[in-house]
Amino acid sequence: MRPEDFRVGVNLSPRPSAADDATAAASAQAAAIATQPLNPTARAVEGFRIAASTTPPGAGPGAQAVADAAANARTALARTDLPPQQAQHLRNVVEHLGNAVIDGKIDPHINNQFREHLYDLATQPAGSDRFNGAMAQMTRAAEVLDRVELARGTQLAYDPAAGQALGNSKLPLLDIPDIDADLYFQTRDGTVHIESTKYGANTLADTLAKEGSKTTSQTSRQAEWQARSTPDAPRATGFYMFDKQADFTALLDPRNTARLEKAIGDADARRVVIGDRAYSVNELKQMGTDAVAKAKTEMPAFRAEWEARNPGQTFAPRSYYQEHMSTPERTMAALGRQYGEPVPTLQRLPQPELPNMRQGAALGGAAAGVVTMITLARNGELSFSKAGEIASHTASGALLGAAAAQGERWVAPVVDRAVGPAAQRAGTSVATRVAGSTAAEAASVGVATRTLATRVAGSTAVGVVISAGVSAYENRQGLARGDSKAIGNVAADTTVGAASVAASVAAGAAIGSVVPVAGTAVGAVVGLAVGVGVAYGAHISGARDAIANTVSGWADSVKGWF
Repeated sequence: MRPEDFRVGVNLSPRPSAADDATAAASAQAAAIATQPLNPTARAVEGFRIAASTTPPGAGPGAQAVADAAANARTALARTDLPPQQAQHLRNVVEHLGNAVIDGKIDPHINNQFREHLYDLATQPAGSDRFNGAMAQMTRAAEVLDRVELARGTQLAYDPAAGQALGNSKLPLLDIPDIDADLYFQTRDGTVHIESTKYGANTLADTLAKEGSKTTSQTSRQAEWQARSTPDAPRATGFYMFDKQADFTALLDPRNTARLEKAIGDADARRVVIGDRAYSVNELKQMGTDAVAKAKTEMPAFRAEWEARNPGQTFAPRSYYQEHMSTPERTMAALGRQYGEPVPTLQRLPQPELPNMRQGAALGGAAAGVVTMITLARNGELSFSKAGEIASHTASGALLGAAAAQGERWVAPVVDRAVGPAAQRAGTSVATRVAGSTAAEAASVGVATRTLATRVAGSTAVGVVISAGVSAYENRQGLARGDSKAIGNVAADTTVGAASVAASVAAGAAIGSVVPVAGTAVGAVVGLAVGVGVAYGAHISGARDAIANTVSGWADSVKGWF
C-alpha cells in the first residue's frame, strides 16, 4: 500500500500498489515451485536405505559394504568414471529402483542379490562381467516396474529361488527346482512372469548352445514351468538382453531359436527383448531365414574378397554375418525391412525444476495483472480507461517475478542444505512413531516433509525480501523521516507477503504433489489463488491495517523513550 492510501481502521477499498504486485508475483512463484515433483534422487536414496540389511557379528568389510545399500546408491549416482550416456542411464536405473522400493513395487529383502547388484554398479569397473550382469538385470527390473501394472497387492521378486519364501511379493512359490527367474512378477491380468536377463545376445546364444546336449537345462526348466500354465493361472517366460550392439548372429541359429521357442511356448509373443526392440521367436526365425537367403547370393563375392584380405586363413561363413549382420539394426538395414517392435527406453524420473527468470516474469506479470483487475472490479473501476494501470502493474509484476525466480534459484539449495536433513529426519520419525507407518511410508513422508519445509522456507524468505523491499521503496519518504506510519506499512506488507507465500506453497504442494492426479497446473492455480486470497483477505478484513497500526504504535512508543 502507498502511504497516501493508509487509513486507520478497516480499509474496504484497497487500491492496487507495487506492494500488492510483489505479493502476487512472489505467491505465483511459490505456487509454481510447490507443485514440482518430489526429488527422486533423495527419495531413491531413502528407498535404498530401506533396502539395506544388517550384517551378523563378525561379518567382514565386504559383507558390510554390500549391506549398506544407501551408501552404494549414493556412490552409483555420483560415478564420474563412466561415459556420460552410461552414467546417466545408471542414475536413471538407481532412481527408478529406489523409488520403487518406497512405492512398494519391489521387495528388496527376498535375498541379497538386489543389494549385491547395486554394489556392483557402484564399485565395479565398466565393462567387467559383474558390472555388465548387474546393469542388465537392474535395468530390466527398472523397465518392468516403469511400464508394467503389477497385480494388486503384489511386488516384483528380484532373483528368487525355487521354493523360497517370497516375502512381501505375495507371489506363488516357484515350483520347478533350479528355475532361472532373474525377475518374477505378476501383472494385473493375473499372468505370472519370469524373465531371464543377459548383457548381450551373444551371452544368451552361448547359454543356449551349451544347453543343447543337456537333458535338463535352464531353458528346459523354464519350458516345464511355462507348460504348467492354465487359463486360471497363466504363466509367461521372457528373455532380455541389454546391449543391442553385442554380436547377435549366433542367436539366429535355428537350433538356438528352437530352444527359445521351447522355453517361451508362444512363438508369436514378443517376449525376447534386445535393447530397445521386442521380438517374437517367429520373427527371429524369419530374420534368420531372410539373412541366410541374402547371404547365399552375396557369399561367393564376399568370400573372395575376404580371402584376399586374409591370405592363408580359413574362411568361415559366419564372417559374413559378423561383418554385415552383427546387430539387429545392421541385419534389418541389410535386409531392408523391420522386425519386432520398438519398446521405450528408460527415461529419467521427473525432476523438480525451479522457474527460470523468463518463466518467473511470465508468472509474476500474469499474477499481478489478474490481481489488479480483480481489485479494480471490486471497486467498480474496471474499464478500458484503466488499461494503462493494468499494464503498469503487469509490467511491475513481471519484473518482480523475474527477481523472485532468480532469488529462488539462489536460496533453495542453501535452505535445503541448512534445514532439509533435519526436516527429513523429523518427518520420518513422526511417521514411524506416531502414525505407525511402514518403513517405506515413513521414508516417503520424510522426503515429502523435507521438500515442503525447504520450499516453504525458501519461498517465504524470497517473498519477504521482495515484499519488504518494494514496500520500503513505496514508503521511502516516510521512512527517511522516521514516520511511524511508514514503518507500520512496511511491517504489514512484509507480514502479509510472507503469509501469502507460505499459504501458496502449502496449497500448491497439497494439490500438485500430495494429490498428483490433480496435476501441477491445477496445483499452481490453487496455490496462487490461496496465496492471493490470504493477501486480499488481510486487506478487506482489516488485518493488514491492524498490523500496520500495531507496529506504528510500537514505533511511537519507542520514540517516546528518547
